[in-house]
Amino acid sequence: MNNNLTSLSLFQKTLLSLIPTALLITFCYFWADPAFAFWSDHENFRQFPIFDYFTHIVDAIVIWSVLYYGYFAYSFSKEKQQSLKKGLNSSTHAWPSLNVANSVSISIFIKDALKEPFGRYWPNTWTNNNPSLIHDHAYGFHWFHKGVIYQSFPSGHTTVAVAMMVALWLSFPQSVVRYLGVLLGSAIIIGLLADNYHFLGDCAAGAWVGATVAIYVTAYSKKVRLPTF
Repeated sequence: MNNNLTSLSLFQKTLLSLIPTALLITFCYFWADPAFAFWSDHENFRQFPIFDYFTHIVDAIVIWSVLYYGYFAYSFSKEKQQSLKKGLNSSTHAWPSLNVANSVSISIFIKDALKEPFGRYWPNTWTNNNPSLIHDHAYGFHWFHKGVIYQSFPSGHTTVAVAMMVALWLSFPQSVVRYLGVLLGSAIIIGLLADNYHFLGDCAAGAWVGATVAIYVTAYSKKVRLPTF
């Protein structure tokens, strides 16, 4: 019963959090997004390579998650064999790092699923002369359109960054690593906005998706019993 109540409460809070998020995205769409994109382009932040380097932190996060699954699978199998030989049942909580890897992986799947329904143009032109606000004054959502030119919303990099950041914050409450997560996540978002890879609204939506996934993964991991290594 308590678990059901907890799940219901979490779901209600998730729905409530959609209201300020939607309002923020709406404000960004009509006012902040175009203004910030043109300002960033005018200031030419792309001349500073460090901002582009920031965005590639996501690549390292994804690679780490993949490698971690391999490490976890090997260690879990090894521990299970030892437990069977001893006739013992594992009864400790899942690894905190597994929450991070799961949050990153699930958030990638969800952000990819959301891009096609929203179908938003990018702030700038990056590939195959894609229409964009800066280059063509093309702006807006094109619902249920396929193709890379319609995949600005939500920001996948922000989704992964915030999923990692929130999962670290919730899973390592006594560790300095949670502050490292905030630093890396913030750097990624700054790089995206400075180089006009995404609109502010894209990042707001990505942050909501990433944070929501991490909160659910962390909450439900407490109900799963896995070996500690």
